[in-house]
Amino acid sequence: MNIDYLEDPPLDGVRNMAVDEALLESGRPVFRFYRWSETTVSLGYFQRYAERNAHSPSCLAPVVRRRSGGGAIVHDRELTYSLTLPHDSPLAAKRLALYEAVHRSFIAALSRLGITAELYGAEQGIKDAFLCFQRFSVGDVVVRHGGGTTKILGSAQYRNGTGSVLQHGSLLLDHSVAAPELNGIMQFSDSIPPVEELIDALKSRLADDFFWNFQSFVPGTLEKTVAFLEETRYARRDWTCRK
Repeated sequence: MNIDYLEDPPLDGVRNMAVDEALLESGRPVFRFYRWSETTVSLGYFQRYAERNAHSPSCLAPVVRRRSGGGAIVHDRELTYSLTLPHDSPLAAKRLALYEAVHRSFIAALSRLGITAELYGAEQGIKDAFLCFQRFSVGDVVVRHGGGTTKILGSAQYRNGTGSVLQHGSLLLDHSVAAPELNGIMQFSDSIPPVEELIDALKSRLADDFFWNFQSFVPGTLEKTVAFLEETRYARRDWTCRK
């Protein structure tokens, strides 16, 4: 299967969210890796804006609101991915199956770095914590250690009116001063490569597991849509503070 591939330089939160939605609206299958130019909190679609004031370590970081649900993510020492699929893609049919398929590829790539991770099962977990990585849902990627469980990868989805799906998620790499209560993969291995090499390893595993033939995506083709979404949605305070 041919799929477009996009790897962006670090961008601000408004641009990152606008690019993800523009890719969704393009109707094309696209896999994207991206990072953030400054520490940013992304709120889940249904979260109340006022909740972020209770998390003091991240209270000075800029905030954006995602299209997808779930808890807040502090984007700092982490790697974010997104996957957009048209409505008629077999992969888009089942929500949990898509989470698990992508997460299994990440697990397999991480195992080569000496990190033993697994999918979170049906255990009772925290469902309403402010931070996404303090919530646990079936299909999350976790590391078991010393009787404890640490979530290192979580994803969320949004489906538009046509049934096309946007799935995006974050892999925690290391401690952040804006979220000191969270551990990343660097706390579980002494041999984590630079992020560029990590991206290559993940990309290779995804291509093998999904039989994807990656093709370079030209981001400039979406510039008008991205700019429109920035202006009318993600840069607007009434969108960010809508709840």
